[in-house]
Amino acid sequence: MATALALGRTGHRVALIERDPLPLVADPEAAFATERRGTPQSHQTHGFLARMTKVLRERFPDVYEGLLASGVETISPFDSWEDPDPGDDELTIMIVRRTTFELALRRAVLAEPGVTLRSGVGVEGLLSADGAGGRTEVVGVTLDDGSVVPGSVVACTGRRGDVPKWLAPLGVEVPEQVADTELIYLTRWYRRQVTDTQLNPRLGGDLGFVKYLAIPADGDTLSLTLAIGAKDPELRRALLQPGQFDRACRLLPGPRDFFAPEGTLAGLGEVRPMGGFVNRLRRFTTSDGKPTVLGFHAVGDAHTCTNPFYGRGCSLALVQAALLADAFAAHPTDAIARATDYEAGSAREVEPWYNASVFSDAQRMNPDPASDADQFNRRLGSLVLEVMFGAVPDPVVARGLMRLINMLVLPDQLFADTDFIGRAFALLNDPDGFAPPTPPPGVKRDTLLSALAA
Repeated sequence: MATALALGRTGHRVALIERDPLPLVADPEAAFATERRGTPQSHQTHGFLARMTKVLRERFPDVYEGLLASGVETISPFDSWEDPDPGDDELTIMIVRRTTFELALRRAVLAEPGVTLRSGVGVEGLLSADGAGGRTEVVGVTLDDGSVVPGSVVACTGRRGDVPKWLAPLGVEVPEQVADTELIYLTRWYRRQVTDTQLNPRLGGDLGFVKYLAIPADGDTLSLTLAIGAKDPELRRALLQPGQFDRACRLLPGPRDFFAPEGTLAGLGEVRPMGGFVNRLRRFTTSDGKPTVLGFHAVGDAHTCTNPFYGRGCSLALVQAALLADAFAAHPTDAIARATDYEAGSAREVEPWYNASVFSDAQRMNPDPASDADQFNRRLGSLVLEVMFGAVPDPVVARGLMRLINMLVLPDQLFADTDFIGRAFALLNDPDGFAPPTPPPGVKRDTLLSALAA
């Protein structure tokens, strides 16, 4: 929907094809109650980073204002600082359910005169012709009802969309780099019964055998996710029952704070499991940057997936929607230049976050406690967590890390800042500061399983 909106507002006629039925519901609560087969992740925990807020403000200000008018809140990690920085305004994070966000986008799409939404119909295959420079050019799609839609094609099919399979019959190869996250997420939603108190700011943490993340959202709701190893079916089975999930949360340091005092949270629905998460990068250019196909583009997880635990997916999708609209505006009749421009922008703005996710996951899955590098990375992770949850050990370091977490600065850009690096290393080399976190005593997987079994 963001891609359709971005293209429609730059003067293009857009046909948005959606396989799932999309009835326009009345309000955010009705949207939250709606299940969509094509987006099982819509009811998982979502973090909407400041990079997405920035894109909304710049490209879709009406959508942003509409969200605020509907009761969506924004927060900034530096709201309470005595010495604000001119760049702090960019660090604005939205507190919103994904379903509420999608509803606001859908209303904007339906109001856009150049965009037509066709739901309840799927794409059967691609139409192609000989394009410039001897390349294959996609010139439309056939739908499963037998109809044909001509035009350039943009795949926004999510991480399960098999883009290589679409293009293979046309003789176009789409190389992939894939790194498994080896995680499964178990999420339950709650309605906050007590809203006049502040939540514990430590909304996330790592207890070794389980990670947890809680995100408040609009409508006095809160989602709580327990992330466990993909190869731990025993723990997964124990947590799938809502009562057992709640009991586990009450036993685990961190999650139990959200349930205190008793009656603070009321469960909404079942525990929602989701797995198969990978980091994946697809290539649509040759090694020298030349496009391998014309008239076809991929956006979001159809192009690049990152581990959703880092909360980057929605932001990256909006970044690519804007990049693609800009490429169409700059090269309205030159398909080669358009594809080259878009893929170069994605390599610059999106690919670094794929690399960062792969690196972070590798450190988590293959620790070497005896190595200096592992100790340093764990101390750095501890510093990041401290900053995320409100500690301000150094204003330059805090702002730099928060801008990095919120994708407002690329990793290479931040680590090229000598002032930031000098201050960060001084903190990390302090033997009394930012020791790698360790699970509290007595919090072990077997202990939790025994308690749940009892």
